[in-house]
Amino acid sequence: MMVYTSCLILLVMGLGTSNADVDTTWMKTTLQNHFSQPRHHVTNPTYKTAARDFIMNEFQSYGLDVYSHTFDTNLVTVKGVNVIGISKGKDFNTNKDQIVGVAAHYDTMRNTPGVDDNGAAVVAMLQTAKHMAKSRRNFTVIFVAFDFEEWEQNLPQEACTYLSCGSRKFVSDWIPSFWTTVPDFRGFIVMDTIANIQEAADTQELPVGLGLFAPGVVNSVNSDGKKGDFLAAIGRAYDSDVLNAFVTSYATLGQNEFELEKINISVLTDKTLTQQQFLIFNDLIRSDHYSFWKNGMRAIFLTDTANFRGYMEKCYHHPCDTLSRFTPKMFQFLGKTTQALIATVNKLAPPTDQSRGVVFV
Repeated sequence: MMVYTSCLILLVMGLGTSNADVDTTWMKTTLQNHFSQPRHHVTNPTYKTAARDFIMNEFQSYGLDVYSHTFDTNLVTVKGVNVIGISKGKDFNTNKDQIVGVAAHYDTMRNTPGVDDNGAAVVAMLQTAKHMAKSRRNFTVIFVAFDFEEWEQNLPQEACTYLSCGSRKFVSDWIPSFWTTVPDFRGFIVMDTIANIQEAADTQELPVGLGLFAPGVVNSVNSDGKKGDFLAAIGRAYDSDVLNAFVTSYATLGQNEFELEKINISVLTDKTLTQQQFLIFNDLIRSDHYSFWKNGMRAIFLTDTANFRGYMEKCYHHPCDTLSRFTPKMFQFLGKTTQALIATVNKLAPPTDQSRGVVFV
């Protein structure tokens, strides 16, 4: 009996620290089939619509309640569409409920296939949603594929002329219209460009001024030869519960070749974000988490640092952001991030049927 118990413990421990539940083969195939061409209302509206429909169909196949949030843009003929999948907890629509969210934008700039920006994050979100739907929980988990995160100026047929039109509309319009009494939002995890890993020296640049409030991060990257071999997890003091949950989940998985840099913007001490603060910290805030911070909501940001790293220095928002740039190591990196994401959501919204959720305790 002791031998059996020991084997069972080892099995559970092994499952809890591996990427066995993340299907990187599916992620690669999905990137190729659904997120390897521009997803833009001018240059490839058909492919963009197909990508949106794929996300919606996947959410439905997981058993989520699916909503299509349509909103106006600067063009009368173009509507934005956020795709929302909800795993309703036992406490849904009660004062006991707490909302945990996972989000990634699915649109691209005009002429980029956007495989890293932001197809990779979308497939990570879908893998997480697929796993979350397997277990019941008390709290509600929301998955959102945002439209029109990307913005343009001085171009024909501009639909969104400022950052994150879709997530701004989600926060300002959809949330208060969906709930008569908005529940406590425990926090959103927003992902944008999360797959690019570079193990060679001198492949990582850092935003100017980062050392003023995160000297430990600068020292860590510099002492490691300026390698782009880490995921950045960014938050403020107000987001610390969510940020720490992700950092702990990521570290627990091992695979130390894939590092994590926790960036706590400690000087942002309020719940809300001012326009001046946005301008000062723009390099750390230029994605959909901005919409949550601006409105006093908890959110963290996961990124591979986009144009501060390796090939994306020239391929960010350009035609060379393609699947051909991806290496097997990048899919392993993406897999670890996805596994940590699953574990983090399970910390923040624990499964109630532990027999089905035991892998990720």
